[in-house]
Amino acid sequence: MRSPAKEKPRPFQYGAADQLRSDYVTVMNSIKPYEPPQGVIGEAPPHLAMDSAEYGPSPDFTGGWGANNFQIAKSLYEDGLTFAGYQQLAEMAQRFEYRKPCEVIAKEATREWIRFNSVKSGKDAAQNKRGAQRIKELEEELKRLRVRQVFHTQVEHALKFGIGHIWIGMKGRPLTTEGQSEPLKINQYGVKTGSVERLENLEPVWMAPNQYNSDNNLHPDYYKPRNWWLQGVLIDQSRLLQMVPFPVSQILMPSFNFGGQSLTQLLRPYVHNFLGIRNSVSSIVRNSSNLVLLTDMYGNMQTEITTEQYSRGDYNDINVGSLAGRATMMNDLSQGQRTIVADKNVEDVKVVATPLTDLDKLLAQAQEAMASVSGIPLVKMFGIQPTGLNASSDGEIRVFYDEIAAFQEAHIRPNLEKIIQLAQLNLWGEIDPDIEFEFIHLWQMDEKQAADIEKIKADEDAVLVAAGITSPEEARERQATDAHSIYRNIDLTGPPPEPPEGPEDGQLDSLISRGEEQE
Repeated sequence: MRSPAKEKPRPFQYGAADQLRSDYVTVMNSIKPYEPPQGVIGEAPPHLAMDSAEYGPSPDFTGGWGANNFQIAKSLYEDGLTFAGYQQLAEMAQRFEYRKPCEVIAKEATREWIRFNSVKSGKDAAQNKRGAQRIKELEEELKRLRVRQVFHTQVEHALKFGIGHIWIGMKGRPLTTEGQSEPLKINQYGVKTGSVERLENLEPVWMAPNQYNSDNNLHPDYYKPRNWWLQGVLIDQSRLLQMVPFPVSQILMPSFNFGGQSLTQLLRPYVHNFLGIRNSVSSIVRNSSNLVLLTDMYGNMQTEITTEQYSRGDYNDINVGSLAGRATMMNDLSQGQRTIVADKNVEDVKVVATPLTDLDKLLAQAQEAMASVSGIPLVKMFGIQPTGLNASSDGEIRVFYDEIAAFQEAHIRPNLEKIIQLAQLNLWGEIDPDIEFEFIHLWQMDEKQAADIEKIKADEDAVLVAAGITSPEEARERQATDAHSIYRNIDLTGPPPEPPEGPEDGQLDSLISRGEEQE
């Protein structure tokens, strides 16, 4: 079969050539690779992806990456979805409407934090003691490294700027390119005992990628920087931990400095809408009552005047000074709530009031739109309680806590696992496979609910033991290994306690029945 002839690319048909070129330059510059501030990149030449791609305008606007993707870039630019720049994002983060959602998510994601468990907890006393001691040492090490505070800041940076960096500082390593450009292997051969010095958060405005693969997307490092510039110092990727909650397509990664969309930028249209409605409501309230003066204009308003007369303030036979003075006097008297005096024959005074109904609903809907983007309930976002019969925020808060739990698993766990391994290597020179951790869910039961669940578990154990399905020792072991039990980590090395003396057979059921009847 004969292959079809290739169609020759056609020039864009959007209007005059000069205007098209101007629009093309503006749009394509918005998705060019990010240019960091002076001093971020060091002396070594950076290797940016797609340097040869046609980001700028071509003579006939045909062919090349820029021309083929102009429509995509144009849509992103018009919708305000291109990278806003770290300077603008930092300015936006100063407003409450942008700052509060980021801070709420960061606080909630690190509030209850984590709980360690030993997989092999059981009857072996030595093993139990060793596991408990190691967990205690590991918790102290994480406190020394300020892991909880570091992740809180990283979440804030990731939401405000699109990406958050954590730098691993090792002892004896110079803070130069020679000391930081070598890879860091998180294993027993790469991390010596006592070599981990500190963890630091790095704002992305001071960072820029150096080398990354943009040639073959079958490689594991495709569009993943191998090293980063930090104020002239080249740092290997293995010494950095990144968090990107809202990633973008690979084609846009260079323009976003290999980060993603920030929550502040996603909130921008909704915040602008809210601020506009808030200002309009404020203006309507201030001008809800207007004084109307019906008076003799001292002339015919239909009298024609020339442009020259209008420019010099000559309104023909209309006495402007007298009219303005009369209106000013009436305005001053009405604001002071004094008696208004009007001419009986040629003047009349009326008060026109603007209805204020439903203004609060319009403002509340704008607030709800802002909260919906971040998924934060209004009571958490603005402290606004739901109104109405049987109104409650419990359902919304429960859903929000589930979202936080998913956020922790997706964005915090990968970096936290590496830091916990790093802390173990720093303490013991090895990674203990028996130590695991879990995030403590934010939705907590009150004391009565917890006691009811413990009673259900105890009743279940009693039934299983009485039926011969499990032994008392197995029931005790389940209590000792249950992370939510009040008897967890109980010492199982000694013999089980003797059952207390109680009523004879048949009397226990009678006592239980009487207790239930009294309840």
